[in-house]
Amino acid sequence: MVKSIEESARERRDYVEQARAAFGGQEQSNPPKAVGTEPQEGASTFGIRLVVAILLFACFVYCDQEKVTYQGISAQDIVKQVTWDPLPTEKLEAFLGEVEITAGRKK
Repeated sequence: MVKSIEESARERRDYVEQARAAFGGQEQSNPPKAVGTEPQEGASTFGIRLVVAILLFACFVYCDQEKVTYQGISAQDIVKQVTWDPLPTEKLEAFLGEVEITAGRKK
């Protein structure tokens, strides 16, 4: 028994519709989510991060002006840690300036 092209196409279409209904039914059976609970696709959290950064900076400035310390750490100690250079690049450049780097070629 040979199926016609139309019959094969109809069977494939029916199968695709069944698969869509099976997967689409799961999405529709989930309870609706509260508006604004999760960021939508493509939504940015830049505004929230900006507000948090501004609040942290304001707290830092306040602690610096009022000389507030936390467990013996002052705002000046934080500034020193932020500006500290763990790898002095001047010494590294001086050292690497003396080293010649050549690519190893096999002959």
